[in-house]
Amino acid sequence: MPSPLVSIIIPTYNRGKYIGEALSSIMAQTYTHWECLVIDDGSWDDTASIMKTICDSEPRMRYYKRPVDYPKGVNGARNYGLYKSKGIYIAFCDDDDYWLSDKLEKQIPILEAHPEVGLVTGNIEFVNADGVRTGRIIKQIRNHGYVFEDLLFKNRLSMITPVLRREVFDKVGVFNTNFSISEDWEFWRRVAYYYPFYALVDVLACVRKHDSNTSLIVTEAPFEQYARYRALTKALLKWGKHRFTKADRILINKVEAKRYVQLMHNHCPGFRRKIKLFLTILKFDLREGLRFGYLYLKGIL
Repeated sequence: MPSPLVSIIIPTYNRGKYIGEALSSIMAQTYTHWECLVIDDGSWDDTASIMKTICDSEPRMRYYKRPVDYPKGVNGARNYGLYKSKGIYIAFCDDDDYWLSDKLEKQIPILEAHPEVGLVTGNIEFVNADGVRTGRIIKQIRNHGYVFEDLLFKNRLSMITPVLRREVFDKVGVFNTNFSISEDWEFWRRVAYYYPFYALVDVLACVRKHDSNTSLIVTEAPFEQYARYRALTKALLKWGKHRFTKADRILINKVEAKRYVQLMHNHCPGFRRKIKLFLTILKFDLREGLRFGYLYLKGIL
């Protein structure tokens, strides 16, 4: 029986400096039945010429520019890659990161042996700007089994690690293009509602830390943290309008309250700072401010 085809989708934007290393790690995979789709989100550097050279020498590599009728941003690029892909399994890599050579070889047998599992993930290791491994490993052991409640509270997955079944997207939908920050977290929550995850204990991929990481634009200011989390919750509730039970909604509210208690405790020390955040949310949206206050009090009582 032939090995199942894996579609690897890489959104890119002005990362000619790093894209070659990312693609080299794909071409070095010991699991060889794959296609790789690089979706350019509007690069103006040398990405196109680099990709032409690579695609000319490797027929499994394909390069596309995101059509104008697809939303801009990483999720729009990922969705276009899904549309163009043919594999029964789907994986993602970022254009400045890279995989270890046995990543797919370790993940695909798990999916083949456990048809109930929606995705297989594993550990990541940080590397410096030059791609040198640092030894700092982020473990994924909490992403094993049914992790919907855990993912309501915190995102513990890296986008470059999981391999998913194509049917997962048929079940939960594609990526939400309204999100540019925490865009993967919004998606993982939907997947976890229906599917158990499988977390390997191996390091499967490396995440590069450099001065142009997208994560550096994320502010940790209390109001912005609240606004991001609330937007994620509202999107989830909208998606689950005809899916969620009463018990599901109670759970979502319970975890949201827990999150706000943590936010107040960790980022608003002292009574004055807590009141300041509460008043800021009230000023922004009266109804949302009252809701925040109610959930916070419910969480601490």
